Amino acid sequence: MELNAPTLHDIACHFCVSHIAGAIIPSTRLSKILESLFHGQSITLLSLNYLQQQNLNELYQLATGQITYELFIAALDPALVAREKAAKAERQAQMADRLAREREWRIEAERKDKAEKAARIARAAAQRARSDYEREVRIAREAEWAVQCNRNREAAEAAYKTRMSEPDYTAPTARDIARHFRVNHPGAITSPFSNILDALYQGRPLAAAYLNYLKVKGFPRLYELAIGQATYESYIAGINTAESARKAAELARIEQAEAQKLQREAAEAARIARESDPAYIAIKEREAKCHKYGISNFNQLPDELMPLLNKLDSDAALSSDEYVWLKTTGKNYFTFEVRRAYHQGQAVRCVNEYKRTQDPWNVINGSGHYRKCDRPSDALQLLDQADMARFTLPKLKSALFTTRGGVMRDLGRRDESVKLGDQAHELTPKDFRPCTLLGAVHMELGNYNLAHDWYNKAIKLGATEQSVDSELKRIYAQADKAKRESIKAFLLAEDAVRFSWVNDKLVARSTNPAADE
Repeated sequence: MELNAPTLHDIACHFCVSHIAGAIIPSTRLSKILESLFHGQSITLLSLNYLQQQNLNELYQLATGQITYELFIAALDPALVAREKAAKAERQAQMADRLAREREWRIEAERKDKAEKAARIARAAAQRARSDYEREVRIAREAEWAVQCNRNREAAEAAYKTRMSEPDYTAPTARDIARHFRVNHPGAITSPFSNILDALYQGRPLAAAYLNYLKVKGFPRLYELAIGQATYESYIAGINTAESARKAAELARIEQAEAQKLQREAAEAARIARESDPAYIAIKEREAKCHKYGISNFNQLPDELMPLLNKLDSDAALSSDEYVWLKTTGKNYFTFEVRRAYHQGQAVRCVNEYKRTQDPWNVINGSGHYRKCDRPSDALQLLDQADMARFTLPKLKSALFTTRGGVMRDLGRRDESVKLGDQAHELTPKDFRPCTLLGAVHMELGNYNLAHDWYNKAIKLGATEQSVDSELKRIYAQADKAKRESIKAFLLAEDAVRFSWVNDKLVARSTNPAADE
């Protein structure tokens, strides 16, 4: 029989059907039938029908009692029987090997347990021996301290009596006794500390409470003297050593503080000299100005830049050449801060010029500059100063409507922006500017086909494809994730080549209206 209770595989091998998957899988019909046969249990009619259906005729005959197990085996293919016997033998060998390994594991575990137990006993014995030794050492040391304590008291008592016998003897004060023990503590001349020092001075034994006082209150050297760990001579020597070390440490501290003071004074003098240098002052001013305008590389600046920044800092107007330089050669220095300062200055000049001349084009230009430095509210306030009823020229009214529409777009009032754009287009149907406004607003509203039509009309009327694409990039960059995906799908469907930039994660990183003028 098997070394352990027979498994499904063992039973399947017994009936030479281990090659059938259902025979070794738990809870299958075949495995249940085989288990019943193996244990001599009756087989249901349903199970017998199942054996016939599966063409397991020999098993059916065995289950119905038509043949014995010996005849059942004899009826099978000898090769199959041989394979089953071999598989059974191999399985038994594996089980025997497993049991042998488990037995080895148990033996090894028992060996380790015994070794650990022996080690624990050895450690405990070593600990006890160490504790016994330490106790013996402590007892011997305490005995030595007790002897030395008596010697200290005897010496103190003898010295006290000698002093008392001198002709000019005067009873010492509490302060005198404190100085005798080199104690510099305000409590040394008051009870109970003065009582303790007086007893030590006269060689009287100290009560346990007094000893505990010295230990708890932080007088370790006096405590050692009182219990005999130190003699009076070694006590004084320790104080002298500690005092010498303290004085040396204090002297070192003073010297270090003086050296640091000299270093600070030298550094301060160097700083004052450095900061008084006109070249240094100029460099720091340049760095501060570059920082103000978002320029990080202070060391390699083109000659054209600093005069330009000085102008912006003083609210002076840039020349057309300077502005062109910023837009072309110096574009790397045309930062958001520079743009904002430029457009704010231009806007202020337009406002002042409008106040002087009442020219409505200054309102239009000034509001445009306010928009480009992200101040749409100021742009709207400026536009409100222009009386639309005074203006009759279509071009002027269209420009005012277009500019106001752009401001409404910036403020998120897109329905008003569309209305103003339509009014502007009716006045100047051949001007592309109202068309680009309407294209942008409809794109933001999600009216993509309508936006596309307006943009195409703007290009036909003179707008460049590049300017339209730049505006689309800004709209795309400023949109939320869902809106961006819908814009992307529309543009790629319109022209996958022209609008391939929507697949670039770095596209249109700037969301400032002045980013692309």
